[in-house]
Amino acid sequence: MSSDNLLLSSTWSSFSTQSPATRFSSTTYEVRRSRSRRRRSSASDYDRRFAKFARTSVSPYRQIPETKALCDSCHSLDLNHVVTSRKQVTSVLGEFVAYLNWDTNSRCTLCAFFKSMRVPHPHHGIYNEQENAYHLRAFSGMRSFRECFIRPPNNRKISGSSDTILAVVPNGLFSDLKNPIQHYADTFGSVGYILPVAYSSLSPWLTGRPIDSLRINLPLIQDWLQHCKKKHSCTMRYSRPSNLLMIDCKTLDIVTAPSNCNYFALSYVRGKPSTPNPASASAQDPAPSTRDLLRAAAPVVRDAIKVVQSLGWRYLWVDKYCIPQDDPTLKGEQIAKMDLIYEGAYCTIIAAAGSSDQAGLPGVSVPRHAQPSFTPSGHDAHFVSSLPDPQVAIKTSTWMTRAWTFQEAFCSARRLIFTPHQVYFECKAMHSCEAVELPLPLLSGPHARPVLFRDEWLTGTDRFGALSAFWAAVKAYSLRCMTFDSDALAALEGILRRFQASPAFVYNIFGIPVVLEEGARGDKDALLDARLFVAGLAWLHGGVARRRTQFPSWTWAGWEGGVQPLRTFGGAGYASDVRLWVEGVDGVKYPWDMFWEGFWRPEGKAKCYEQFGCLLIEADVFKVQLVPRIYPQGQSTSAAAVTAAVAAKSAAFDMVSPYHSATKYSSVVLPVGMLNETKIATELWDCIVLGAKARGGNPDIMLVRWDVDVAERIWAGTLWPHKSYGGADFPPCLRRRFKLA
Repeated sequence: MSSDNLLLSSTWSSFSTQSPATRFSSTTYEVRRSRSRRRRSSASDYDRRFAKFARTSVSPYRQIPETKALCDSCHSLDLNHVVTSRKQVTSVLGEFVAYLNWDTNSRCTLCAFFKSMRVPHPHHGIYNEQENAYHLRAFSGMRSFRECFIRPPNNRKISGSSDTILAVVPNGLFSDLKNPIQHYADTFGSVGYILPVAYSSLSPWLTGRPIDSLRINLPLIQDWLQHCKKKHSCTMRYSRPSNLLMIDCKTLDIVTAPSNCNYFALSYVRGKPSTPNPASASAQDPAPSTRDLLRAAAPVVRDAIKVVQSLGWRYLWVDKYCIPQDDPTLKGEQIAKMDLIYEGAYCTIIAAAGSSDQAGLPGVSVPRHAQPSFTPSGHDAHFVSSLPDPQVAIKTSTWMTRAWTFQEAFCSARRLIFTPHQVYFECKAMHSCEAVELPLPLLSGPHARPVLFRDEWLTGTDRFGALSAFWAAVKAYSLRCMTFDSDALAALEGILRRFQASPAFVYNIFGIPVVLEEGARGDKDALLDARLFVAGLAWLHGGVARRRTQFPSWTWAGWEGGVQPLRTFGGAGYASDVRLWVEGVDGVKYPWDMFWEGFWRPEGKAKCYEQFGCLLIEADVFKVQLVPRIYPQGQSTSAAAVTAAVAAKSAAFDMVSPYHSATKYSSVVLPVGMLNETKIATELWDCIVLGAKARGGNPDIMLVRWDVDVAERIWAGTLWPHKSYGGADFPPCLRRRFKLA
């Protein structure tokens, strides 16, 4: 066998001699439903052979010789009877089944299974010392399984089948529960439920699927992709960039993509760049071939090639190898259109496990976390864990913290996400995972749990309006980190472009939105109203921020840290007395509307950005003083609370009147670069009055500091109501014109 085939086959080829599309056949642990079932899952011939077992025969799981030593309490507990013969559980709080009293020295396999499925109690300190303070509880899968449903489907036809699932719950967990629905996602999502595996018509409606820790379930993944292709409209809405390079997974060459070809894309965490070893190469050495490069590629790239080839596909796009590095012009064009590349992919493989590209895909080259399971002796049944909530695992992954992966995930039509426990699939209408077996049509619709990556900007609005959807995307993106500060806007360019193309007509200037009211959506000239832009300046930091000098201080892109919007309504409802000009790089001053004329055209917007120098502003300014905030003592004694309080004390100040210290205007959180300055509390600071709601409201203000005659924004917020500063009149203001850097 050639070295190329060795790379593509790896250890997987030893499991099956079938074609690449079915090479990942399920093991003897994975049993499908019989032919008499209403619901059938697609599987390989090997799986269907086990599915033909008669309902009265011994379960195929029993073919594996096992010795079960159960304690007296577990021996009297018939889990199969609980889930198959139990009446429907109607209460959202579930129903008690039995107390669990296990011995720490016991070799009981069922006790070990229950211990691995323990739901953590909110009061860990109390229940860590009481290992027996748990009980087995039954729940309705349709009502309680928040990983799949937000409410029971209205059109389900269960035909009398039970939908009972089990959980190991601490005693007293539901005694004072005010919101059980939210509690399901917060509590059970970290461990999962106990689900029976379906093998006969007596099985409950919602069942589990055994997980092989060494191999992913390729037939199941093919079912997901085919179902989405046939039933959903998860297609590309924009034109795919031309002249794309692809990895040919069959030949291990990097080739120009054929026209209209289907390809996979890879989204991963690159990690720290590796430093080449100068002793290992010389100037006389020939340049390595593409095959040599791919053989030495990071494990996540090699694993992605294996997955694409084993699924029966051919082309894979990976940024490191498919973006031309020797052509700066073409490289810049493709980086600016990475959102279109990911949206044009048939499916995106997401590596949500590990913290760098050196971590392979779980279930491909590295094993996954073992799935707790139990097979009772003498019973035709098998029980497995539904595993931790995959959406929670994705949210807590390193991949979720990176800036570039934000638009890679949201712009992809389909996502195949590898977590440490299982593979999770999500398109724009449906989500599914390996460990839970349900009819795929049930996983979409208003009753189903929403997908993790919802793209409201495609319609230009959400339930609170277009501007709210814009700021929601910016708020989520601002919490992510990036290697280079200059990528602050580039990594979000695809999302911003979709807001511009949406019916809501949300444009932006350096990330600050400008949006019209409903009646003026067709008038692009109205976007040049300065009030629309000033309303967008009213945002504040969610905590202590760090300055990015590559961008103006008045935009959120100029700061590293979370963003909290103050105004989520259109600028048409905003009253402001601020006048704006723009100074170009050549020093020429332009009125606001003349400089940005035509900026909504791509070439016009790029030209304006190249000519932009700084912002000139004329506004009312008033003086304030910053006083360190004093927090009440004795409110919390935990170490985390003390650490947070100390960090907040160093950055939080009260904005007070310099004439009367008891008159407080607002509370300020200063950037990290100013925390070591000693003159904060002794100097006078200037505040700019931005504006307020047209129908009344507290004014928005911006705190600035001066560098000669240039002002830099360091904070913005809302002036507290008059009652906060003793009913005094508005602070005395002075009209001033200056540069805002």
